[in-house]
Amino acid sequence: MNGVKLKTKQWVRSILLASTSIFPRSGTGRLSLVSPKLLFMLTGSCLVLVAGLLYHDVKGTIRLIAPPATLLLEDRYGQFLAEGGGNTQTLGYWTVPVPLPQPIEAAFLAIEDHRFYDHPGVDLRAVVRAIWNNLTTSRRQGASTIAMQVARMQRTASLPSKRSYWNKLCESITALLLIQKFGHQAVLNHYLEIVPQGNRIHGVAYAARRYFRKPLQDVSWAEAAVLAALPNAPGRMNLFRPEGQARAQARAALILKKLSEQGTLDQRTFLVAQRQLQHLPLPRKEIRPSHSYHAILRVQEALADRHRSYARSIRTSLDLRLQQQVDEIAERAITYYRNAGAGNIAAIVAEKDTGKVVAYIGSNAYYETGYAGAINYARLPRSSGSTLKPFLYALGLETGAFTPASLLSDAPIWVSLPGGYARIGNYDRQNRGQFIYRKALANSRNVPAIHVLTSVGIDNAYELFRQLGLVSSTRSAEQYGVGLAIGTLYVTLEDLVAAYGVLANEGQAFRLRWVEGDTPASSLEEQWLDQNVARQMSLFLSDPLARLPVFSRMGPLEYPFPVAVKTGTSQGFRDAWAVAYSSKYLVGVWIGHPDHTRMNEVSGVVAAQVVKDIMLRLHPQEKRGVAESRFPLPEGYTAVPICAQTGRPPTPSCPEVFTEYFRPGAEPIAHVAPSEPPALAQQPSPRFPTAHLPPDSPFSLALTPFAYDQLLHASITIQEPRAGGSFVLDPDTPRSLQTIALRAEATPRVTQITWHIDGSPFTTVSSPYTVRWPLQPGTHTIQARFANADVKSEVITITVY
Repeated sequence: MNGVKLKTKQWVRSILLASTSIFPRSGTGRLSLVSPKLLFMLTGSCLVLVAGLLYHDVKGTIRLIAPPATLLLEDRYGQFLAEGGGNTQTLGYWTVPVPLPQPIEAAFLAIEDHRFYDHPGVDLRAVVRAIWNNLTTSRRQGASTIAMQVARMQRTASLPSKRSYWNKLCESITALLLIQKFGHQAVLNHYLEIVPQGNRIHGVAYAARRYFRKPLQDVSWAEAAVLAALPNAPGRMNLFRPEGQARAQARAALILKKLSEQGTLDQRTFLVAQRQLQHLPLPRKEIRPSHSYHAILRVQEALADRHRSYARSIRTSLDLRLQQQVDEIAERAITYYRNAGAGNIAAIVAEKDTGKVVAYIGSNAYYETGYAGAINYARLPRSSGSTLKPFLYALGLETGAFTPASLLSDAPIWVSLPGGYARIGNYDRQNRGQFIYRKALANSRNVPAIHVLTSVGIDNAYELFRQLGLVSSTRSAEQYGVGLAIGTLYVTLEDLVAAYGVLANEGQAFRLRWVEGDTPASSLEEQWLDQNVARQMSLFLSDPLARLPVFSRMGPLEYPFPVAVKTGTSQGFRDAWAVAYSSKYLVGVWIGHPDHTRMNEVSGVVAAQVVKDIMLRLHPQEKRGVAESRFPLPEGYTAVPICAQTGRPPTPSCPEVFTEYFRPGAEPIAHVAPSEPPALAQQPSPRFPTAHLPPDSPFSLALTPFAYDQLLHASITIQEPRAGGSFVLDPDTPRSLQTIALRAEATPRVTQITWHIDGSPFTTVSSPYTVRWPLQPGTHTIQARFANADVKSEVITITVY
């Protein structure tokens, strides 16, 4: 541009010099009177050059242009998270609503260009008045219209330059052409989208959100006057500082007075606006929450390819209040376990039904260099440990290779791995004979998991993992081998939580979501696992009795309400995992060291305690026993009591019974008739098999005889609710909070009892045999039964209205 101007000046100078040889001179050496023809040629040449230069300056500005709009991220309740996606030096440039809110349009026109709709882009009356004022007084006055300001801002953005008469001429011509091409309303709207508002903010829509935390349509007359005051001196009127706000209020008062004088505001509205202006609070400067850096970056990454389709701010699924609570729990845990060699922690909390991520911790502290806090460990692949076993067991049931009554050997085995042969052991370094299917999973035994994997097929299991989104490498299933069951497949916490979301949602496809009102990436109608199989997995993983003897009662894995939990520990205690889900939420936690250093006995149980702390925060009503929502039972299946030692219907001598659910025709046949307890009680117990050999038969494990004389006098009595009781549902109270306690007393004190509602098993519980049942309208029968013997309470009837 400067080169063009220089060449133009050279051309003008050349013409003038050339003219001296053409113009006649007098004897004194002075130029004689120029002929009209030569003067016309000279004037025309200058005008053509000036017009060409003007065209060159103006031609690129006859358009309404603005930098990319800033992407403002908020949590689900409108709390500020971050801003980005636009220019690195300036913010805003949000489009304004159409039609414009009256306070905004009136306030800006009153102070900036009150004859905006009466001139073609340049107000000649204002120009004359400004020239006269500047010649006759010492006070400078401008004549820039809104269209001229648009022209100047666009020229400055593309070609920074100082104010000059030349630039003013270019702006005037540009303003005329903008109005002619786009019309008054489009130019005004564009002006309001790019006008400076201080603090690097441009545009009134973004300014209204940052200063007043409301959409532009909701600003009051006083707030509109403040926004209209800012373009006069955006730097001096910094609304985040008391002195800057005072300057803005003084100019805003002048604007309100103008609006009143021109009749836009009636007296009552004017007085209300004045009072509000005097009491406007100092805006709070919003900053990124430090505990959410990884969450913010993850949301921005998820929106990278589609954020331009969003007009303004984005309500993410995150809940800042919960985010802070989860961060505090995670920080407390990792601070303690760093003494045991742990380095960092990651945690994810998502809604079970929607997949919306409500809390996301990628590391303990983003700027902590000692443990590489800038790494997002929720997205870093690590050894999966035992976390994939539920999907193997689900595949075993779905293919029909196993039933809930199947017995699996836990005797140590040697397997072939890519590096040679390896002896497969367990987390607790013990082998415990054999387990029924439920207990093998709940106790997280390695050898049974390998038996399941080899039975269903490594390729089939690998394909299921791929469908669940757990496979990110290009390696084949054969390269992993049986190690797929015990952690050779590396997964991320994100992918793992999403995979457990499939189990939690009864086998339906599941994806994590980041935006309120967004649609899932995959249709939730797609079924990835059989519904009843997924329900069985939830029952297995939420059963504290099934975890015995490896995981003790009342520990990190047991809750006062139904929660399905699975832990995982990679080889050498390098990774500790825990994933859990309730009827409302999914929670996943990973603990480990950035450089894969071995930790000192930091296992999945440690991660499970962190998960439990988070879960209890998420379920205050369930924690107090006010509400309880149980996992649904398989539909169309038959409930059959099964002895954990035999995999068959129990006899009175069976010490441990589980109610299992079988698809029609798959129920097991009784090995010993239930009507023969005395004969069985008089038989000596078989010996346990040698630990390193398989049992002689599926039924050769020791059976502890039941005290038959106590069985003859056994009884069970329902204490709550009372027979004939009536209950009324409150329409104003959530149905999940309207439950009653089922409580019974048993003689003798047996391990378990089963509650039956309307003749069907509801749940099996251990002492003290108490559980909450959600009220349902109608008349219902309730009965309590021994889980391992034919001892029943009286049937009571209650009515719910």
